[in-house]
Amino acid sequence: MQRDMNLECWRIFATVAQAGSISASLDALDMNAPSVSRTISGLEKSLGTDLFDRSSHPMVLTENGKEALSAALEMLNTHDALLKRLHTNTEEMAGAIRVGVPAALLQSYLVPFFIEFSKKYPEIHLEATEYTAGLPVDFASKTGTLDLVISYGPDRSHPNYVQIHYGSGRFIPCASPTYLARHGTPQTPEELAKHIGIIFHSPIRSSGTTSTLTKAGRTVPIQFQREIAFNSALSAKNATLFGAGINPAMAELHCYREIQSGALVPILPGWFAFTEELYIYTRPEQLRLKRIRFFIEEYKKAIGELFTEQRSVFLSAQHGQ
Repeated sequence: MQRDMNLECWRIFATVAQAGSISASLDALDMNAPSVSRTISGLEKSLGTDLFDRSSHPMVLTENGKEALSAALEMLNTHDALLKRLHTNTEEMAGAIRVGVPAALLQSYLVPFFIEFSKKYPEIHLEATEYTAGLPVDFASKTGTLDLVISYGPDRSHPNYVQIHYGSGRFIPCASPTYLARHGTPQTPEELAKHIGIIFHSPIRSSGTTSTLTKAGRTVPIQFQREIAFNSALSAKNATLFGAGINPAMAELHCYREIQSGALVPILPGWFAFTEELYIYTRPEQLRLKRIRFFIEEYKKAIGELFTEQRSVFLSAQHGQ
């Protein structure tokens, strides 16, 4: 068999390339120097090109060698991941689940859910990461590859991903009673021009920056006298609670409890900024794992209970108007 068709030859080449010399790679390979040298030479002969520039010390990769190393590492990683999947007990309720979640959703609502899930399945190592990448979905994180991402969607650039739609989120204008007592309550979107806007800029939201309000098919551009902008949903929410201005696009899920307590007031009834579709993303190989499937179902159940609470609050608010 040609050396370039042998995965072990590529593993030896990659180890030598990363170590910087044959002698530095011997312990990792558990081979002697002549055997390693013959393998590299055979691989180069099979490929018809030099992978190392042997005129320099220590050994350095040629341009073809650099390209070959990149491809070799990708092949080896794919092979190792395949073996890991094939030898994984897919029905075992143990192991790691790494989840990327928007910060405001995680900190305001999901911490109790994560704690309860960990109590229920103590052999599952649950790791929550604040997800800020937006679309296209990125499963990379500082602590390792994410198994699940909770975000807005759909992600049309990755049709091969599993995309689980679990609801819709509407974004509405809100303000605190303190602000409205000082500055008055706008009766139309045009009257926002007399007010201060609290704006949240987010790469996560596919709708982007808030610039319009819609009601009964009519869309109106909005403009504030001045704006205070944040790149954190929680900071924008806190500024609204402190009475700094009107937030034209607060997620109903993120403000219904404050509306229920009277800390926030929905303004301009019937008007909304936009609606986002809510998705859970994963990869097909992850969905083979029972623990991943269970987490998704438990999450959908928990978030469904929040949606029920939310609808009840807004129905009560509508009846009270």
